[in-house]
Amino acid sequence: MKRCIIIIMLLFISMLSACAGNNVVKKSDEITLGIKEIKKGTYLYKKGCYNRSLEHFLRAHELFVFSDDLSGVAMSMNNIGNVYRETGCISSATQFFDESYRMFLYINDIKGAVQALSNKTAALIECGGLEEASNVLSLAESLAKNNKKLSATLLKNRGILLIREKEFKSAEDILKKALDKVEPANFSEIAAINFALGNLMVETKRSKNAVEYFKKALSADQSSGFIKGIADDLAAIGTVYYNQDKYEPAVNFFNRSINIYALMGNEKKAHKIMEFLIKSSEKANINISITKNFVKRWLEGKSLENLCN
Repeated sequence: MKRCIIIIMLLFISMLSACAGNNVVKKSDEITLGIKEIKKGTYLYKKGCYNRSLEHFLRAHELFVFSDDLSGVAMSMNNIGNVYRETGCISSATQFFDESYRMFLYINDIKGAVQALSNKTAALIECGGLEEASNVLSLAESLAKNNKKLSATLLKNRGILLIREKEFKSAEDILKKALDKVEPANFSEIAAINFALGNLMVETKRSKNAVEYFKKALSADQSSGFIKGIADDLAAIGTVYYNQDKYEPAVNFFNRSINIYALMGNEKKAHKIMEFLIKSSEKANINISITKNFVKRWLEGKSLENLCN
């Protein structure tokens, strides 16, 4: 949390320094450079390289501030919030989502405002703030309906919230509606909705359906190149098989998942999966010594390819 606060302070200091510099580049050029930084940050974000992606989003933010491009400032704040959400800095994430929402609303970008509120909702759900999440989501839904911009993302978040509240039938209806509404090319949202449906199937003891939805999420994440999502999908499938006492396929999916987590440097996830992988491999009589060696090496930062460059 201390690290999150320090980065926020640096962000606002950099905003001031950006305005004080003697830069002769045209504003239009600054906006172009800002968009390039957003693209670089997004690419790294999808690979799970959060520290590097944050650097690019912060640079983009400075460039947009310098140009007084409010749309770009709001967009970069939203992206910074997403990084904080993924790294567990929920308080920082919600602050950036709030700023993004207010700025989008100021420039009458309703779609952007709804997206910022939707992201804040997801962050609050993840940390267990269900009542506040419901209030924020209701605001987003009201804003979206008034402007005919109700999205599959809002339906997905409502469905996830209902799962947390144990309202499984309503959650399933809404999530399937979201799946029908989502654009075919929006792989990230398709993956998220299917993953939520997979979790719902787990909660309602429908293991076969859970695997089917998790595999659809995996396919969509593979199509979009969302590396963390791929690792999460593989782990979820492995867990379902493990709970069904199907240890051989569980080893397969845990193996693939833990390798990705290790290459990402995600020690917490890797150690958690390793526990299940060891138990599954012992039950299935499968030697995982090679996987153990690679995981140990990669978690020590000894990968031959720097995947976050």
